Amino acid sequence: MAEKVGRVALGVLSVLAVLGGGALVVMVIVYFGASEYVPELNEIGGWGMLAGPVALAVYTAGAFEAPLVARVSAGIGLMLGTFAASTLVAHLVSLTADRGGPRGNLEDGTLGFLWFLAGAFFLWRLALRRWPVSEVRSPR
Repeated sequence: MAEKVGRVALGVLSVLAVLGGGALVVMVIVYFGASEYVPELNEIGGWGMLAGPVALAVYTAGAFEAPLVARVSAGIGLMLGTFAASTLVAHLVSLTADRGGPRGNLEDGTLGFLWFLAGAFFLWRLALRRWPVSEVRSPR
């Protein structure tokens, strides 16, 4: 039962990450291509930036065999570390743009792209049924 709940939770979070990340990428393309700012896409994209790290925590907790506390701790730690790292990468990429709107939009778009890729990866792992790790151990 816990495996099914985990699969559903990861699936929902991954879909939100893909949709939100995609919305942020589209927002950047529209901003730089048509010189229009679409705030609705930024609102939708915010869910991707929240759902992506939580999906990573759920994925990590089911990715290896260990006591529950160790898996949850690893998931939360990786979630926080990866969110900080992705924010840093997005900030560094945004330094190539002019200050103000272009820089902020490029930073949001980079974050969206990173979490879009992560969400797509989690969905791919779910589709292949390679997550969560099975409890079957091979004899030694």
